[in-house]
This record gives sequence, structure tokens and C-alpha cells, in this order.
Amino acid sequence: MERAKERLDQVLEIHFCDLEETNHQESILRKATNSYFDSLELSKYVKIFNALSDEKRIRIMILLTIREMCNCELTAAIGSSQPNLTYHIKILENAGLVVHRREGKFIYYSLIPDNTTNKILNMLK
Repeated sequence: MERAKERLDQVLEIHFCDLEETNHQESILRKATNSYFDSLELSKYVKIFNALSDEKRIRIMILLTIREMCNCELTAAIGSSQPNLTYHIKILENAGLVVHRREGKFIYYSLIPDNTTNKILNMLK
């Protein structure tokens, strides 16, 4: 990632809009930009932001910043049915934001302690 960022920085030092022939510089900029974006693994962030594009899922995330919660607590807290909660949790789990554990007939959910998740949640506070 660092190397791709350095290359992009070098390419951006040239303001190609001022050049008479921009096609070559455009191509170089496009390659450097694509290389940098590839190094960032943007699909991971797309999944995260897609998962957070629903108010119920954001509410679940905020509740889980307080403590681990079981499925019955979360359904009561967000006013949801069990199948609806399961749907939302599955999206959060697939995005790598939430993890669950089973204890008897109860399922407990908690946030995955991840730097990306913490940054996002800090924006919500």
C-alpha cells in the first residue's frame, strides 16, 4: 500500500491539465490510482458501509458498544422480530463487524474489536 501511495503522490505532482498532450499523463494517473485503490482493499469498506446503510443495523452497532447482548435483548431494544434481527445481524457479521457465540438457547452478539469498526463508531458518537 505504501509503495502505491508514493507512486500516486509522484504522479500527482504533475498538473497534467496544463500539458498540451494529456493522454499519456492521464493513462499514468489512472494506473497509479487503480494500483493505490487496489492496495486499499476497497471492497472491504464497501461491505462495511453497505452494512451500515440501515438505521436498525446502526442501532445494533451502537447498542453493542455498551456491552455484549443476547438476541432477546436486541430484539426488545430495537423493536424487531427475531427473524428480522437475524437478517440484520447476518449482514453485520458478513461485513466483519459483529461476531456471535451460543450459550444454551441464547445467542450473544458483540462487536469485533477492529480499528476500522472503532473509527466508524466514533463518528457516530
